[in-house]
Amino acid sequence: MRTIFEDLIGNTRRVYLIGIGGAGMSALARILKHRGIEVAGSDRVENRVTRELAASGITVHLGQNETHFQSGDLVIYSSAIKKEHLELKAAVEAHMKVCHRAEILASLFNRSSTSIAVTGTHGKTTTTSMIAFVLSELGKNPTCMVGGDLLNLGTNTLCGDPQLWVAEVDESDQTHELFAPHYGIVTNLEEDHMEHYGDLEALKASFTTFISHFRNPGLVIYSSEDQALQELVRQSAKPALSFGWNEAADFSARAVEQTAYTSKFELWEAGLFVTDVRLSVPGRHNIANALAAFALLFQLGLEASEIVPVLERFRGARRRLEIKWSSPQISVIDDYAHHPTEVKASLEALRSLGEPLTVIFQPHRYSRTLHLYREFGHAFDAADQVILTEIYSAGEANPGNVDVNLIYRQVRESGFKDVQMMEKDKIISNLLSRTNLRGVVAFLGAGDIGEIADEFANCVKNPA
Repeated sequence: MRTIFEDLIGNTRRVYLIGIGGAGMSALARILKHRGIEVAGSDRVENRVTRELAASGITVHLGQNETHFQSGDLVIYSSAIKKEHLELKAAVEAHMKVCHRAEILASLFNRSSTSIAVTGTHGKTTTTSMIAFVLSELGKNPTCMVGGDLLNLGTNTLCGDPQLWVAEVDESDQTHELFAPHYGIVTNLEEDHMEHYGDLEALKASFTTFISHFRNPGLVIYSSEDQALQELVRQSAKPALSFGWNEAADFSARAVEQTAYTSKFELWEAGLFVTDVRLSVPGRHNIANALAAFALLFQLGLEASEIVPVLERFRGARRRLEIKWSSPQISVIDDYAHHPTEVKASLEALRSLGEPLTVIFQPHRYSRTLHLYREFGHAFDAADQVILTEIYSAGEANPGNVDVNLIYRQVRESGFKDVQMMEKDKIISNLLSRTNLRGVVAFLGAGDIGEIADEFANCVKNPA
């Protein structure tokens, strides 16, 4: 894909976003509205995001209707929208200006004087959120788009200086290749989104293209723990900084302590001690995210003495080990983890609390389940009990005989015995019927399992 530098917005007065309730689309809607553009859109069903957009003055239609968008100058869609979508099809047939979400975002992002892109298989939402929060709290007034709400700010969007951009960039559909950042963070690189790429080599080739687009200073910040990523960065010949647990990394963490829902570590740069850091989010993966954020923020001229007090107040992103309810008897956690590596990292963080750990997991996409089910074998080892529910399709058709049994059998064969399958609508009643249920109850997945987490938390808070 080519990078986009032309102004795709131009004199547009009205835009219509198909799938406006999605994380990326809702953020773009808010930014366009902030620019004085009249914004409307549609989504399949009403949800928290569509209600928030409507409350802000954005017209949101439910369902598909080819008359909804006819007053718009520009129609925007995302990769979640199929070509057969009634509104998209009608817009194309009417020869209206139609653009992909990433094209519009890249058009805005690439024309800024300082642009920061964060991508990678895991950790990009939290890393982007950390950077956005620090820059905002220190008065830098960035424009930011994040894949999840910052809990401190209650939004996934900051409408600030259009010349200072921070964006979480999606690699799932290869649209990260549209971006040409001045600074880029690649958190890691693993097999994912194989329904698009086919194999790991194609994914690596795409990241090679992405890195080649970086502009002066063209700095790549990457994980030193990822050998494939290391090689890509080396071959790119771009200036680079590494972060990780290895003391040879440019930014490393030492003397790590994890207690309850916090993490403590020493920050080292180029083999020299910099400062002590305390995070209000748990897990080694969040320490890695913080290392990447420090590496970037230092390049922008910020000092550790400025960054640390702000980062210590960072409470995380929505659905990233989010505490929905906590009492001495039970804590309810909602987490977006859906890749085996993410599941393992989240559960290890929760295991450090020293409490019994019950996990409810909703697999995401048939294609991902078919490609990765073997890797789920030991992903739940840190848990005490596991409930697996049906796959969230995310609009995919089942290619045939792909169901949660694939993961269930793999987990059982790996030696984990306390695992069961359960229909989603029976989970809450089952949990509430357990008279000995205590400790941490964690709901994991990228689908709609968060709604069950909310409902269960409400039941625990307000017992009948």
